[in-house]
Amino acid sequence: MKKALITGASSGIGFEYAKYLNQNGWSLDLVSHSEERSKKAREFFQNNNNNNYYHLDLSKKDSILELLDKVDCPDLVVANAGITMMSKAGDSSSLQRDELYYLLCGGVIDLIEGLVPRLKEKDASRIVIISSIGAVTPMPKSSLYASAKSGIYSYGRSIGEELANENISVTISLPGYVKTNAHKRAGLDHLEKKIPFWMWVSAEKVVKMTEKASIAGKSTVIPGLAYKLVKPFLGMEITSKAWKMLNKRN
Repeated sequence: MKKALITGASSGIGFEYAKYLNQNGWSLDLVSHSEERSKKAREFFQNNNNNNYYHLDLSKKDSILELLDKVDCPDLVVANAGITMMSKAGDSSSLQRDELYYLLCGGVIDLIEGLVPRLKEKDASRIVIISSIGAVTPMPKSSLYASAKSGIYSYGRSIGEELANENISVTISLPGYVKTNAHKRAGLDHLEKKIPFWMWVSAEKVVKMTEKASIAGKSTVIPGLAYKLVKPFLGMEITSKAWKMLNKRN
């Protein structure tokens, strides 16, 4: 039985990934920060007795070390844990920046670096990193989020080339606006009304396209037709202006 380690597994993309793999007979190590959402995940997957559940705050280095100490080496790592954060330049605290950067970038690197020696001992294994379209296009008022996502995107692409000869594939997924509760939890409810329907992608679609790309050994994937079409324009001034207008509160 194949084993997958999924962080941020009790909601959004992580939960959909867990559902998808569960349906295909995988055993799962599921990591969640929210005890309440983790409990719901346990109830949903109660028929899979091979699953393990971990309630950890991955914005803390000690939690990553604890996780590395407890889990067996997986066949698939899905580094998905994260939060959405908007903050004007100069408005965030040092603690907010430290925790955000570790959760979205530094902690992901520590987790993967800790697992790589064990992954090399397997015949084949895969790593999936859920980054963001913000890694490749400017995101005013979300510069901290975008830069952290850009950092993990660069790390993933680099180790992907390095580990290719070790039978470890690395795929970075760059989703745009995904239909989850992440925006609501971050106080960004207005986006549901401001962002056109064609720019939203379901978490289920993100998972299916990401997993397909990972199995095929692709280094990056941008889920959703709309984002594939606008890819050539990402990073251009007109794209930045459009993003800024769409995200503006009334």
